[in-house]
Amino acid sequence: MCPVTGLLVLTQPAGSIVARLPRVLRAASQHVTKTLYIHLDPQAKTHLPESIRPLTLYNHIISSIYGRSGSLCHGLDVRVLLAGFKDSIPKPPRTRLPVDVLILEGTGQERERHYSSCLAAGGQVVMLPEAQEKREGGDNMILPVSLSTDKVYPNVVLGGTFDRPHVGHLVMLSAALLRCNGRLVCGMADGPLLRKKTLTELIRPLKERMAGLAQLVEELDPSVELHAVPIEEPLGPTAWDPNMDMIVVSEETKGGVAAINRVREEKGLPLLEGHVVTLVEDEERQSSEEETKASSSSGRMRLLGTILQEPTPNPAIPAQPCVIGLTGGSASGKSSVARRLARLGAAVVDCDKLGHEAYLPETACHKALVDAFGSEIVGEDGHINRRALAARVFNSEAARQQLNSIVWPEIERLVEQRVAQLRAKETSVVVLDAAVLLEAGWDRLCHQVWVCVLQREEAVRRITERDGKTPEEAERRLDSQMAQRQMVGRANVVFCTQWAGEYTQKQVERAWAALTAHLAQSKAAATTTTNQTAAAPPKARV
Repeated sequence: MCPVTGLLVLTQPAGSIVARLPRVLRAASQHVTKTLYIHLDPQAKTHLPESIRPLTLYNHIISSIYGRSGSLCHGLDVRVLLAGFKDSIPKPPRTRLPVDVLILEGTGQERERHYSSCLAAGGQVVMLPEAQEKREGGDNMILPVSLSTDKVYPNVVLGGTFDRPHVGHLVMLSAALLRCNGRLVCGMADGPLLRKKTLTELIRPLKERMAGLAQLVEELDPSVELHAVPIEEPLGPTAWDPNMDMIVVSEETKGGVAAINRVREEKGLPLLEGHVVTLVEDEERQSSEEETKASSSSGRMRLLGTILQEPTPNPAIPAQPCVIGLTGGSASGKSSVARRLARLGAAVVDCDKLGHEAYLPETACHKALVDAFGSEIVGEDGHINRRALAARVFNSEAARQQLNSIVWPEIERLVEQRVAQLRAKETSVVVLDAAVLLEAGWDRLCHQVWVCVLQREEAVRRITERDGKTPEEAERRLDSQMAQRQMVGRANVVFCTQWAGEYTQKQVERAWAALTAHLAQSKAAATTTTNQTAAAPPKARV
């Protein structure tokens, strides 16, 4: 089914909009499957409450829309267009995506004609029936208190990671755009500012985040000039840019306004007014491990166990069984994930055990190792003394590469042998548990790559407790391995065992469900193709 984009036009008096939101948003979401744009009609700006500044009321409306969208418009990308709140001249809004459905409150041919230019060819108009919502306290609805910052400034600044937009981003960004009639400066956190963030490996590259923010600002309010700048320390351009008037912060970071103004005062720069945005509760929270407020961290956690990159077909290997390459750094919980997949029905091939098999006496690999590193690596029982071998290659990159060039091809041969045996047994899914899957190039034997990641501090703690290493030794081990961000860049699915085992299990089950559904679809498509081929009439001979 093609995604359906809608434009909801709010026409009722602005003072009553928040009370009407549950009914209006639920009704509008019935006609949309992807993006719901929301626009304020000029008629709604009449009869404004005298007890509150218009900008305060508009901010309240927008925050309420985004705050309730998770439960009222589940699965939709909601975007409140700011032109209707800021422009004095009534005109149809511009939208980035073509509008398939125009949604109006009540009836009115004149209003329908006014907004019909927003519709794509073949689009439809939906009229929502009017209803009178009962408000607590009658007409004396509770409204927010007007603030000194509820006015417009030439230059506004805010900062953040701006990874994948969530309602918290949208509320903060809209608060800044409402108060800006010139230049909006956005400090984009990068480098050292990202190190302590949850699942930092899943944060999109700076270039992608900046492009996404530019698109979002253009979508919400094209009248503002955006200046997005990367920052690697907390103050960013607020420490030196004289052309700033007001900064938008969250309740969590409001203490930073005083720190910024101390620096600006020392440098003789104009002080900034600070507007504080209330944190938005996460109505889509899925587990106790996630934050209660809307956050990028929780959004990244929900990506675990999902398809991050669609698998690229691998014609070099048979379609059956489906081979999953599972990898991760030391102490990342890779083996734990492998065991969970085994309980769900996967056959697991442990490459570490195959490595031990490759070292056995009277094998070609054993002979090649002795020829390369000498007979002193052989123990009294004739087996390779792995500790003695490790000592020979520890401080020599050339020796380590020579060792890998001998052992890795032998392990690859054994992997292919095991997979062939499992294919003969009609096994559906094989998991290749391999710490060096990507370094050794064994991903060429796989249909998908699944990666386990772990916060560095937790990995160090696990290595020291499990292996008896010092923290320094654990750090060196992690530094010698492929960086987690590199692994994630080549992963189709990512897991993290940072939290309770139940949370890891949910990730694994999510990935397994998606995989089995994909395999079922592929099998059905192959069966259909076979049947169509069999039913096709034979070609006439000439």
